[in-house]
Amino acid sequence: MSSSTDAIRETKVRDYSKIVFVVMLLFFFAYGVFIARTLDGGIIPDEQAHFLFAKHYSNTLGIPLDTTETITTGWNIAHNPFLFYWISGRVINFVQLVYPKVNDWQLLVILRLVNLVFSLGSILFCYRISKEVIKNKWYQLLPSFLLINTLMFVFVASGVNYDNLAVLCSMGGLYFLLQALIGNEFYTNSLAWMMCISFGTLVKFTILPLALIMFIVWLIYTLKNRKSIFPLPMAGWKRLLMMVGLILLIGGNLAIYGYNLVTFKWILPNCNNILSDAQCELNPYLKRYREQALDHKLSVAESIDLGYPDPVEYVAYVWGPLMFDRTYGIAGHKVYYPAYITCFQLLFAWGVLLAVRYWKRPTSNIINATVISIAYALVLIVFNYNNELIYGFKNYGLTGRYLFPVIGLVYGLYGYTIEQIRNKPIQIITLLVTLALFLVGGPIEFLWHYNTVFSTWFIH
Repeated sequence: MSSSTDAIRETKVRDYSKIVFVVMLLFFFAYGVFIARTLDGGIIPDEQAHFLFAKHYSNTLGIPLDTTETITTGWNIAHNPFLFYWISGRVINFVQLVYPKVNDWQLLVILRLVNLVFSLGSILFCYRISKEVIKNKWYQLLPSFLLINTLMFVFVASGVNYDNLAVLCSMGGLYFLLQALIGNEFYTNSLAWMMCISFGTLVKFTILPLALIMFIVWLIYTLKNRKSIFPLPMAGWKRLLMMVGLILLIGGNLAIYGYNLVTFKWILPNCNNILSDAQCELNPYLKRYREQALDHKLSVAESIDLGYPDPVEYVAYVWGPLMFDRTYGIAGHKVYYPAYITCFQLLFAWGVLLAVRYWKRPTSNIINATVISIAYALVLIVFNYNNELIYGFKNYGLTGRYLFPVIGLVYGLYGYTIEQIRNKPIQIITLLVTLALFLVGGPIEFLWHYNTVFSTWFIH
């Protein structure tokens, strides 16, 4: 009787938690629609350039040529990832077919709503990831709650930006990888994560390091468990279709990155590799390099001698704080950093201390999620620090949204940490402070300061 009662109670908890999750999604969607329909252009990071490229791709079913207008954005079309723009171009074609009189503002709003759907998918996968690392049904909601109330995530999600599709591919790939790494339909989930991440690398090249990290983790698991994995089962029609899709996606990646490595000796070509000198003069990033870069790239020793931070100091006092500023504030063509962002830093520092104290026997998924998150963060740190050595620590290219591909893992690990706290008062206080800080620091922050800060951003 007792076991039957427990089963009924567990079913009710599961049902109630799903209802709460749906309410969270509806809130996120409503908030995102509000931003998408009212926010002026030129505010969300790089949106004008993404919209320009989407319209350019709408003029052909293939990949268009670079033009003076596209070159002035600082990005090249040739030999670069293209899927976000190609999909956006097809959306524009469909809308124009249904409503020929559509104007640019209407197209922009429609593409923003499509991006909002991509971000809804990211939240769904974040929830699925949390179910792989957290046992308690209510705590499984926490990572999605944190994501929905991360100000920069919501801000970018409501605009036209290839990060939205790239994050969706990353979240999906990570979920299927975690499934494969616990031996759950290893063959099918391995194909699924490879397809997701291969799609993502055709959206944005910065997904390549994550793809490599995921592949290394997967390969180590496969080699350690080869006796139980091989021989692989016979492939049914579903797996055959997935294999064909994966082969096509890998072929697309080789056509871009493989060709670039062979021809240009790097994953992406420099402007002067593919365009004329006159065209490259229009590139604002080249202009910035000429005006802002140092005479030569500093070595680490040289930078320290000149008074710049060493790598450890850089992470602690520059990279870390700026990543918090540009994740829990808004960093676009206009910026807004709430005064209490330091509270987020203290909260996550507290989370690390809790993990050290209460992680006793973490599951394999917890270990894998931790390894992937740290490895990806280290890649970003190396990339950003290398950039600082070129520009003299001007913090170019340092933005919080570059961590979004693994933010679902980070939030999942944070939720797992709170779940593991065995001191109830500490657990409850930590949870309440977390909920309050993210709730106030997300949409409420935006709405509270609408008339004093954000109203000047809106004209439509």
